[in-house]
Amino acid sequence: MTTDTPRATSAPNANIDKVPPIPDTTRSFWRGERIRLRALSKADAVHWLAFDEDSEAIRKLNLGLSLPRSAEQAAEWAARFADFANADEAMIFTIETHDADYVGSLNLGGVDRRHGTFSTGTRLSAAYRGKGYALEAKRIVLRYAFLEMRLQKYNLRCLETNAAVIRHAELLGCRPEGRIRRDVFTEGRFFDVLLFGLTREEFEASRAGHS
Repeated sequence: MTTDTPRATSAPNANIDKVPPIPDTTRSFWRGERIRLRALSKADAVHWLAFDEDSEAIRKLNLGLSLPRSAEQAAEWAARFADFANADEAMIFTIETHDADYVGSLNLGGVDRRHGTFSTGTRLSAAYRGKGYALEAKRIVLRYAFLEMRLQKYNLRCLETNAAVIRHAELLGCRPEGRIRRDVFTEGRFFDVLLFGLTREEFEASRAGHS
């Protein structure tokens, strides 16, 4: 039988006061400092419908607006990907706090097994945006993709005006790889698309720097 009482040492709190930004691998792989990842459930369809009401967030995520979905369409979509069904097409994680409050979702998709490349998509409820929750969840998924799925390159793209994602890419350690001029038409005009990338080696170097 084990207990939670730590063994006494000469410096018992040496590793407690310093909390690393990278998830602590001594506990669940899917647990971060503030969040945990779980499988999408059919019940999460209601959260996806709520997110669909935020047109500006959809525009940034999808590089343009999408047609509205019905409750039936959302339920059908959730049933298709719940519990990591059809994972070869997309692995969809739900992000929640340690108290099981819904934060958002993260999609690991666009996987090219031959070349070892992949991409992600993140939806966060408005109350959790800009506070590092997406970064924390993304680091867990990147670690899984690189170290468990044997993938070797993460690709990210966003509109030139999406300052939040540009900053997110920088914090992940992604490197700018190019600009596709006038590639997306939305809001009545054309926008450039920015390209970022992160290799497994760059990701591991970034992890070492945070340890």
